Amino acid sequence: MKAFRGAEFLISLNFWLKRKFVWPFFPSSRPRIIALLGGPGAGKGTVAGQLAPALKLTHISTGALIRKEIAQGTEFGKRVKDMVEKGQLIPDQMALDLLERALRAPENARGAILDGFPRSRGQAELLDKLLSSWGLSVEKAVWLELSENDLIERLSLRRTCSNSACGRSYHLKFEPPKRDGVCDACSSSLYQRKDDAPESIRERLVTYREESKPLRSYYQRTMGGALVFVNPTNAMTKEQVLAKVKAVVND
Repeated sequence: MKAFRGAEFLISLNFWLKRKFVWPFFPSSRPRIIALLGGPGAGKGTVAGQLAPALKLTHISTGALIRKEIAQGTEFGKRVKDMVEKGQLIPDQMALDLLERALRAPENARGAILDGFPRSRGQAELLDKLLSSWGLSVEKAVWLELSENDLIERLSLRRTCSNSACGRSYHLKFEPPKRDGVCDACSSSLYQRKDDAPESIRERLVTYREESKPLRSYYQRTMGGALVFVNPTNAMTKEQVLAKVKAVVND
């Protein structure tokens, strides 16, 4: 326990020194923070996984962070396990606390692609407040928007690993598992989530569009040209989608 606390202290000290004495005088050393936004099935995880190494940044998925905490049985994991199993979103401040700890880690010193955060205006405001206290801001917010037909095709053919500690997703058309119905990573069985049925997808999209309006309005007002929209289609390759996203990020 003492060794863990010592490591946490050194990480915090290193971060504080950079924030106080390095970033103000060497702006190019400041970490880049890019948010990938979009509804269910938009491909945020796939794009983030490709974009991060291309920009020499890290990919931070709040969903993956939460699953890791639960799998490791941490105090945080124990607090959110029941909420996650019931399909509930964890409170905004708890999600931000988890993200803050990740952003402070040395491996994320160059910056990160945020996947799954922010999901709401409240989370965006909390993120802006945190980054502002560090002298940083979200550099770009990239919103992925697909047609309803493309989203239904993506989600209805999606399969998820039944092992909650893994949670890997597959697509029967675009990214199928090597063995039918079996996860490549942990050999657990795959299943189709109830909300990936076509009728459920349409309901989810209606809910998403309504709930995302405040976040969209907030970023349109506060970020201006730093909020950009990309419209992938299922006819495009991953490489083509990545090229579009890289172009708007580097613009």
